[in-house]
Amino acid sequence: MRKLALLVASLLMIANGCVISPRRTVSGTGGGGSNSEFSLSANPTSQVITAGGSATFAISVTAVNGFTGTVSLNASSSNTNITTSFDNTTITGGSGSATLTVSAANTSTSGNVTITITASDTANNISQNVSVNASVQSAASTVSSMNAIEPVASQPGCVSTPPTSNAQRVSFPTSLATTGFTATFSATPSSSAMDAALGFFAPASSTHPTLSSLINFSPDGVIRVRNGDSFVSSAISYAAGETLQFRLVENLPATTYSLFVTFPGAAEVSLATNLQVSSDQRGATTLGGWGQLVNAPDDATLSVCNFSLQ
Repeated sequence: MRKLALLVASLLMIANGCVISPRRTVSGTGGGGSNSEFSLSANPTSQVITAGGSATFAISVTAVNGFTGTVSLNASSSNTNITTSFDNTTITGGSGSATLTVSAANTSTSGNVTITITASDTANNISQNVSVNASVQSAASTVSSMNAIEPVASQPGCVSTPPTSNAQRVSFPTSLATTGFTATFSATPSSSAMDAALGFFAPASSTHPTLSSLINFSPDGVIRVRNGDSFVSSAISYAAGETLQFRLVENLPATTYSLFVTFPGAAEVSLATNLQVSSDQRGATTLGGWGQLVNAPDDATLSVCNFSLQ
């Protein structure tokens, strides 16, 4: 009897020229979801943003099955210190793209923030969502300000390095214990296909101190480590926006070092053990500082935070 009543009600609505259809919402992932009208995607799916800075995401709408409608875009953030804006909020003709700019206030604290992008075709009562992640880091100290600090073996805060022809240096001239040392720090690459290096500088007394790179975020998405005067693959991959905690233990008498890494929410794993120190650092009893260099891509950054030498 109930089914019959529902059928009669439906026929009456149709007869009076009124058809009620529910609003459809489709949730996507960073790689894009799809329905019978259009697909929505974001690239990249994660970015590192320093407090006071911003990052951009490419948002794409693609027609499916001949869709030619108009799609409106908007974005919302899970954190009030994170604001969003589009260069274009309307996609016509079924397909198109827009640039989403995500900005972090100067007062933003470190943490991961989810931004949800919604694409709506109001004429057909359809919407679709896709989410991206902003890995926010508290305001980074500039290299010049860190150099002005009294030389110590511990540097709180972060240094964010864009692509540059010269390595950025954080000076902390220090004598090393005869047995060696342990260095700890975190590093966050903004791209999963970077060419970036981390390592030590020779003592400040050197006429032209150079960066002796020990860790390389390689373009193929794998972390490489220095063994002697060449790099070898650790077979461990990295991801854009993922903050990794590193521990480096150097044995000065043996001129070897070992590297360990901790991924978010996981236990520490070994990148490599008993690697040979590069020839330009063998026999060193002092260090001039820590350095980092980003070669590519053009919009990449590498953030290194809370460096400590013991």
